[in-house]
Amino acid sequence: MKHVLRVFWEALKNFWDELFTLILMNIVTVLLAIPVVTFPPALAGLWNAANLAAKGRSVHWSDYFEGFRLYFLKAWGLALLIILVVVVVVTNLRFYTPGTSPFNINPTFSIWVRAFFVVIGFLWIVTQMYPMALLLEQEDQRLRVALRNAAVLFVANPGFTILLVLLLLVVAVVSTVIPVLWLLSTLAFIAVVCNKAVLHLLEPYREQLRTAEAEEKAEAEQGAEEL
Repeated sequence: MKHVLRVFWEALKNFWDELFTLILMNIVTVLLAIPVVTFPPALAGLWNAANLAAKGRSVHWSDYFEGFRLYFLKAWGLALLIILVVVVVVTNLRFYTPGTSPFNINPTFSIWVRAFFVVIGFLWIVTQMYPMALLLEQEDQRLRVALRNAAVLFVANPGFTILLVLLLLVVAVVSTVIPVLWLLSTLAFIAVVCNKAVLHLLEPYREQLRTAEAEEKAEAEQGAEEL
């Protein structure tokens, strides 16, 4: 719990440090949602800028448009995949619901099947906190690798992920009650939180890599001295 709160609080501070620029970027992203075709790339641009903010660096408009341009196709690929899975889950929930199913279905069987798809849908939505932020960090830019890594992060940190998603859900509910927040700040803040979470979860792996590289370097130097 303390790790979740720390990540959330640090993300809030990072967001505050770049408040004016991120507010403007949030507004532009919402406006780019109107043509629809530009919305996923606009989110990629926002995530790219938020990635820098989460690292404590200054954010510039060039960062936003670089993310928009570089991840245009990948952002759309991820968006279409998210929509496809949601459609499959919703369709199956409706198909196996007594009264809407085209055939008679055992109530017990119906409950189990619907429970299965509810779990699948929940896990899918929860893990979508990670893929875009992972694309910005990983060397392998394939989308399926980002999705695989997102699943790995979730499996390794289920409690952290679920608690952070619940906090973001609270943010979304508050923003729905006060709709102007969606226009001004909510998307940008969520982007910073997602990037901060990925950076936090990747740190142990990066520390292991640094340790392994240091050991290899020490062994190489020792071997050179012996020669």
